[in-house]
Amino acid sequence: MGWISPNKKLLMGKDSPSNPPLTEDDISWMASIMFIFAPIAVFMYGTAADRFGRKRALLCASIPISIGWAIKLISARPVALIAARALIGFGSGGGFVVCPLYVKEISEDSIRGMTGTFVIFSQTVGNLLIFVLGDLLPFHTVLWILLAVPLVHFCVLLKLPETPSYLIKCGKNEETAKVLGWLRSLPPTDKTITEEVDRLNIEQTKCEPKFSPRLLFSDKTALKAFWVALIVNLTREFCGCIAVLVYASHIFTEAGKDQNSSISLSPNKQSIVLAAVQIFGSFLACQLVDRAGRKPLLALTSALAGFSLCVLGAWFYLQSVGTALAGWLPIAALCTCIFADALGLQPLPFVIMTEMFGFQLRGTVATLIMAVSLGTDFALLKLFAPLNSWIGYHYTFWGFSFICLSNVFYLIFCVPETKMRSLEDIYADLEGRSKTNDKKVVNDTIVESQHV
Repeated sequence: MGWISPNKKLLMGKDSPSNPPLTEDDISWMASIMFIFAPIAVFMYGTAADRFGRKRALLCASIPISIGWAIKLISARPVALIAARALIGFGSGGGFVVCPLYVKEISEDSIRGMTGTFVIFSQTVGNLLIFVLGDLLPFHTVLWILLAVPLVHFCVLLKLPETPSYLIKCGKNEETAKVLGWLRSLPPTDKTITEEVDRLNIEQTKCEPKFSPRLLFSDKTALKAFWVALIVNLTREFCGCIAVLVYASHIFTEAGKDQNSSISLSPNKQSIVLAAVQIFGSFLACQLVDRAGRKPLLALTSALAGFSLCVLGAWFYLQSVGTALAGWLPIAALCTCIFADALGLQPLPFVIMTEMFGFQLRGTVATLIMAVSLGTDFALLKLFAPLNSWIGYHYTFWGFSFICLSNVFYLIFCVPETKMRSLEDIYADLEGRSKTNDKKVVNDTIVESQHV
């Protein structure tokens, strides 16, 4: 995703490897076409993950990404670069829907929150890597390095196991025990492994996983969980963090005009600063998600992002009426927003999405939510500039701020905590009933029956 940022100036300049050099329209298509093809891939890979397995689907995700980088090495013409971005978007869409499923199904309950955040942590590391490489190395050298990434991923994944949940679905109990033993560093005959195999068998009894929206919409509780997961994911798209990243260069430039500010960074250095802030937030998320819980951390980061976007909007408004403010203020607000996004708004919706559904519906839900989210990203990137021209940057950022702050109340009153909880507990919260009370009634009935 970050490849365009350090290469935009080169591709549009007189020394461009493309002949003719790229135009702003070409760059716009390169940036947005990923989000056109990614939703299509989400449906295809979601179906493939349920039919052929999580591992095979992930292996297939590496192929179009590898072909995309190879095309960029062969030709830098606008048509070739746009086609390459489409292929990379197709593979990335598959990775974003299958990878959370794979990670969730191999992880123990005690660490599944932390491992679930690795998806976004990897993305932020990738952003920093490409910004640094793009700043230091020649154009084609960077492409060779980036081509090696999906190829290495493909080779390493060949040695990794299929998920235990999918192996159970295929009736391979012995192989499931071996895989779980390897994942948990325990003998396959260990009591803990045997109990987990039995639990997986019970979970998947008469639950053939397949892409079936009809099955999802026919279950009222699962449908309610779907809407909760969808709203949580869409809030991240509409919170403005993507737009803030797109507009970061202008904010740095405007801040640098302030005579009281000594801030003066090149576009690549700006990107490196933001990527470093993202990585710090993602790393902190890995450490906190299983300690603080999903709901409190997501509410805190929504409030933090909402406050920082409100400050950013206020800065733009005061600038528009001729009131000068310190140049460090918008940069601090920008970094705070990106930090909050990486700490909670980006990774936690993935975690919640996979924890609110059983094996049968998990693939269907991930497919639908990721398709909607990626389509929303495309719309936001295309509409952000016209929206700013129509109502001004300050109202745009205030709108984003309102969504973030509203999300805090939605999380408090409508979203159940999923940390270390069973589906039965989570769905009891969604239905507004107390699982403890239900158990008490059952136990009282049993006691009464025995007495009689």
